[in-house]
Amino acid sequence: MHNLYHEEILKHAKSPEFTSKIKNVNASGHAVNQFCGDEVTVDLSFSAGLINDVHISSTGCSINIASSSLMAGEIKHLDPTQASTLINAYKSLMNSKPFESNDKNKIGSLEVMESVKAFPIRIKCALLGTQAVEDAISRLTI
Repeated sequence: MHNLYHEEILKHAKSPEFTSKIKNVNASGHAVNQFCGDEVTVDLSFSAGLINDVHISSTGCSINIASSSLMAGEIKHLDPTQASTLINAYKSLMNSKPFESNDKNKIGSLEVMESVKAFPIRIKCALLGTQAVEDAISRLTI
């Protein structure tokens, strides 16, 4: 049997990171899982073209909260193109699309979310934070 709740997932679900409000928000995004009502809101602040601060507000299940927390940590200090590359690599992993071994290096700590793939109904929860980040990047005003 696969273990859905890896220790790192539980850690981030209980104590998510990047929950403090930030100053100078340059872009905000939002995503909702229509099936269960989980939500993620993200605020991004940029400096010199890089994400220098992130605020994540996630409500719902542990998978959503943990993956959003991990995503925030991985996109900090990236430019929008790099953040999109990371998100695309993570989506490929979660959707069982062709995934090159070096793509795991691109997603960093999000690799722990791979255990969720054994529970297909939960993949949308694991990707909700990516949708909010993509929404924010699409609204970028810098």
